[in-house]
Amino acid sequence: MNTFMSSRLGKLIIAAAIMCTAFFTGSGSALVHADSPVTSTAIYKAYLDVKIVAEAEKNGLTRTVADYLALPANPLDVKAAVINALYSDLAWSDREHAEEYAQLVYGKSTASLDMSALNAQEMFVIGYLKVLDHYMEPDITWITAAQKALPDSQTVALIQALAAAQQNMDCSWIITEQVLNNTKLTKDIRPEAVDIITDYMALYKGSPCQSDGEGTTRSALTDAILEDGVVLTVGDSVVLARNRLTRVDEDNYKVEPYIRNGRTMVPLKFISANFGANIAVDLKKLEATVLYMNRKTVIPNAEILNGRTFVPLRAAVEALNKQVYYDKGLIIITDKIIINPKDKLNTEAVEQIRNVLKLQ
Repeated sequence: MNTFMSSRLGKLIIAAAIMCTAFFTGSGSALVHADSPVTSTAIYKAYLDVKIVAEAEKNGLTRTVADYLALPANPLDVKAAVINALYSDLAWSDREHAEEYAQLVYGKSTASLDMSALNAQEMFVIGYLKVLDHYMEPDITWITAAQKALPDSQTVALIQALAAAQQNMDCSWIITEQVLNNTKLTKDIRPEAVDIITDYMALYKGSPCQSDGEGTTRSALTDAILEDGVVLTVGDSVVLARNRLTRVDEDNYKVEPYIRNGRTMVPLKFISANFGANIAVDLKKLEATVLYMNRKTVIPNAEILNGRTFVPLRAAVEALNKQVYYDKGLIIITDKIIINPKDKLNTEAVEQIRNVLKLQ
């Protein structure tokens, strides 16, 4: 589904509306060149005292700038500022800096690079360049991979949030606010840069965040399902819990559902807590006991991974007496609503929920 408001023109109209609002509320002078979350947050201005940032703003992607970005010892926040400075001119259009950088540093295109062979900082550099190169329809694959590899970095989390916000402007402030409120992140970016991001993204406050991620208004059934339960995805820490976008474990972004020997394993404590249940874990027997509604259920074959207890999906929902819908890694656990995979309205709601999770 490719609706008007998710198109390039649609996003430009949203951006124009934001700028007009800023102008008429007296803050337009700071947003003359602003048009979207990733292009309106000029964090490089907080680092102009750093020589390499000033050079990037003045001369663009030179060999010196590329070498700085490629050196692992250089601070991540300064690298972010350098990249941001490369796009500081007012004439915003699609660029190919990511490809130019890859040729300068690796002698090949980004498509020829093996992401798994690169370190987290390398993924971040290429990821941020890719997001800014084609900012209206950003490729967030690399920046999301970097965020997973550097889960404690506020710098990476903020840039990834801006990229995700770019894909769903309706939810821009909610996405950004989650990062700003995460006290577990290492504050490895200057406060002035955070202020630049916050000041612009706050313009999106008050948005109902009722988009499905592709610009379509969510159906009443979609909202009912989200209010009724928990939505998880295999291989991803981002979840929807009672219509709130969050993570399985805010302290550890590596905690996520996975598949082992053909069975889907889910984080028991997170799911149980969202339905008001208590659990106890016997580490010697690798058993989990669920206490819910005056009922005690023992689940065998529990696994401990990243400090959290995982159990088979089916065992978890049976212990909690809940409904479950599973499709292509998407897990929807509900209290009362039963999702019928043969009903068109139900399947449309599922796809809207899947798109909401693409905000990550």
